[in-house]
Amino acid sequence: MRFIQDLFKFMGLEGRLHLAWISSAEAQKFTQVVTEFTEKIRKLGPNPLSGKNIHPFGETGNSRAKKSESIQGGQDANAG
Repeated sequence: MRFIQDLFKFMGLEGRLHLAWISSAEAQKFTQVVTEFTEKIRKLGPNPLSGKNIHPFGETGNSRAKKSESIQGGQDANAG
């Protein structure tokens, strides 16, 4: 859990992860935890990564499409 929290902080998503152990018999506690976390996320504002075309290997959607085209020889793999 600590690693994920540090990773989220590095990515600018600090405070956007919450883990709570709740029994299936604790409906009121579940409701309270979800409500409080939802309020916290609303106060933090929109996802800072939203709209940024970020991929695990630092590629943008366009560069991935270009690589795919060059591998396929510029042809659609599904064309028949």
